[in-house]
This record gives sequence, C-alpha cells and structure tokens, in this order.
Amino acid sequence: MKLNPAPLLIILLALGGAAALFLAGMKPEPPPAVNMQPPVAAVKQEATPIDVTNKAVEDLKKQIVLLEGQIEYLQGQNDALKDENAQMIQKLGMLGMKDVAKMTPKGGEDDVAPDFVGMGLEMMKMRKLHALPLVTTAVSQEEVEKVILAWLKRQQPNEEGKKLARGLAALGWIPEAIDPLPMRAALLARLLGGWYDDESETMFTIEASTASGPAVTSNEPLGIAFGQLLREYGSILYQPQHGPMKTDMRLARDSLIAGDAALTRFLHSLQNPASELKDDLPAEDPDHPINQVPMPAYLRELALFPFNRGFDFAQTLHSAGSFPQLNSAYSRPPISTAEVIEPEIYLDQERPAPVEIQLAEVKLKGVLPYLDDCLGKFACVTALRTYNTDEDAALGARGLVADRLLAWAADGGAKRDHAAWQTLFMDKSSADAFYKAMINSLKQRYETKGESEFTAQGRFVSLLRNRSDAGVVLIEAASEEARAALKLLMK
Repeated sequence: MKLNPAPLLIILLALGGAAALFLAGMKPEPPPAVNMQPPVAAVKQEATPIDVTNKAVEDLKKQIVLLEGQIEYLQGQNDALKDENAQMIQKLGMLGMKDVAKMTPKGGEDDVAPDFVGMGLEMMKMRKLHALPLVTTAVSQEEVEKVILAWLKRQQPNEEGKKLARGLAALGWIPEAIDPLPMRAALLARLLGGWYDDESETMFTIEASTASGPAVTSNEPLGIAFGQLLREYGSILYQPQHGPMKTDMRLARDSLIAGDAALTRFLHSLQNPASELKDDLPAEDPDHPINQVPMPAYLRELALFPFNRGFDFAQTLHSAGSFPQLNSAYSRPPISTAEVIEPEIYLDQERPAPVEIQLAEVKLKGVLPYLDDCLGKFACVTALRTYNTDEDAALGARGLVADRLLAWAADGGAKRDHAAWQTLFMDKSSADAFYKAMINSLKQRYETKGESEFTAQGRFVSLLRNRSDAGVVLIEAASEEARAALKLLMK
C-alpha cells in the first residue's frame, strides 16, 4: 500500500484557499466618494478597521497552527502506511515458505539464514525491475534438480537433448551417446543454488543439509537474480511453442540471462560486501560440487559458456547503456555465440544476418536425419581446442560464418552413428586455418599420419573442401557405403 499524495495536496489547497478567503473578507470596504462628516467623526471611523485587522491576524495565526497540526498528522499517517507497505511486501515474499522459523536468528552470526526476500528486493531495485519479490521455498537439492529437468525438457522436447548427444558422439567429441539433460539440471542446481519454477511461480532454494557442498548454498544470490530475470523475461526469451532452437542460438540466449544474472549479483555484492561469495574451494578442484557431475568435458564446456562468457557480454551491454540496454536486449536477443564472444558484432546496427547452409537433399538411403542442428562458433573452437593450442583453435574458428550438423542412425549394431558436419567460412584463408586445425585433431584422435581420408577404429572418416574452397565438411561414418553416400550428399 502506498499513500496517494493527491488527497494531501487537495487538503492543503483547500485550507490555503479558505485562509485567503478569510483575509479577503476582513479587508475594509473602500470609503464613500464624498465624505461630509466633520474631522473628529472621521478619526473615530479610522479606528474600526485597525481593530478588525488585528483580529483577522490573530484568527489567521490560529488557522496556521491548525494547518501545521493537520500536516504533521498526515505526515505521520504517511509514515505509518509506508511501514505497513514494507511489512506486506515482506509477508508476500515469505508466503508459501517452508520452515519459516529458519529465517529467524537462533544464536550466533553463523546461525542466521540468508534474507532472500530482502536480498531480492535490493537486487530488483538495483536492477530496476518493478515486480513483487519471489515466493521462496527451501527444498532438497534433488527436488530442485527435478524442477530444472522439467523446464529443460520443455525447452528441448521430443528427446532433442539425446539426439544432440548422439550426433556429438558420432563426431567423436563425447565418448558415448547419453541423455545430457539430467546432467545439465544437476550442474545448474549447483551453479545457482536454486531455481524459479514458472508453473508454480515459486523460487525453490536448496536446503543446506541436502546440498552437495557449501559452494551450492553460497550461490543462491545468483539463483535469486536468475529467477527474477527468468520470471520477467523467460516468456520472451524462450518460446517452446515455436519448436526447439538450434544449439548455437540456445547458447546465445542462455548467455544473455545468465550473464545478466551474474552481473546483477556482482554489482549487488559490490554494494553489499557481506553477500560476497565465501566459497574458497577452487572451481578446478575435483571435490568442487560442479565437478561432481559426471558430465563429458565437451558438454560441460557448453553448459558453462553462458555463465563464463555471458558475464562479459552483459557487462559490455551495461557499459554501453546501463540496464535499459540490457532490458532491450531481451526483445532483440543475440542470435549466435559469435555475438556473445564479440559483443561489438551484436551492438553494430548493421550486424550481419544469420547465414543458413542449404543442401539439395538431406536423406541418407531415403531416411531423413534425426538431427539437423547448428553448433556455432563456441562449439567449433571447443572441438578444436581438444587437440590444438588455444591460439590455433581460435584461429581455426575465427572466420566461421555458418555450420550445419546432420546425423543418421547407423545399422548393423554400430556403436556410433553416421554424421556430416558442414562448415562455411568468410574466405579461403579462414577455411585453410580450420582445415589445418581439424586435420591435427583427427591425426591425434585416430593416431594417423595426417591424412584427410582414412579408416581407423571402425570409423570411415573424410575431411573435404567444398563451396569454392570456403567450405569444409567432416564426414564420420560407420561404413564405407555410408561415407560414399554422404560425400555425394554434401557435395
């Protein structure tokens, strides 16, 4: 509840107007045009207005005192309503919480549970989000992971996550085909310390007794910031009704909200040193909760990208136009990881339109691919970095304009499917750098002499140049017949 200043203004104007009318009524009437009375009589008449005026002044002083008293009373009412407003917001934030008593200090400083409601209000104010605080409930880490997993499945329905993993396994970038979504849910739970569920409109935080480690609960401020942004912009940023996004676009959009949350949490910690992260365990330590998730290294890199590079992206946007610039980004989100890596591309008013690789036919033996995806620049440089220096990997992916990954099921009980990854670069020299780095990767992974076409470890591999030498296609097949068919298909 907020006190409406209009009634107070009306009262003051009304009282001021009454005082003015009172003074106007006390003014002596003008003397007649012709005064025929003797001088002594005239002197007696002049004394009367003076007496009346003195009385008017006294009455006016009484009105002023009365006015001051009414103003003081109204100000007190205003302060009382402000206090009531703050209490109501606090109650809204506490609504639906389990074990509310945990929010009450029990003893020493270490026993005081975090004030997520107050923290949320502070971050909303700083982030300039006009919304009610999140309804917060503490649950087990397992329950939080289930809520995140349900959300991920809505974003990637029809086993899209498993299909991507099968395609990456066919390329040899992860050891085997797995379901990556439960692993992503476990990773996000540890990164954020909670999750906002849009269906129940509740922010679920992880009970400390069920957390994988102290680092999980210390991340809850980041989760609160992420939850507020997800509630505010999730329906704009993620629209499952339009079908699953390509991997490159999904990572880019994840980077906007994750980077925004990380920046909000960072700026809040600068203003509130007491809320700084207290986890002293280095992220590369094998005992760190994030590293406890048995996730292939390549998938882990993709999952962490939105938080690592997203922070830099959000910071650049904030520097360019503060929070209004970040707000507007949700209606014009980045379309690729290349824009996240190089924010100046995103901020350019004439940013290049996305390029799609067209193929005349995508059926292999009359069968459509189960995966038709775009991996993007970060996925490309991460693949090259496995067997190349960071410098050579970055050089190999620098000129990437577009890519397209297709995968088909392999017959005969093969462990890995058929896959073809077509890449397109801005010019021949950029394609040369990628080709060189990919040849080096294949040489080390399959222990060959550096050939562009070979058979090893039950795989039939080809790395070919096409599209006027600006394109490179990597073919990974489970049979010679499939490799030959894919070479014709990608030609």
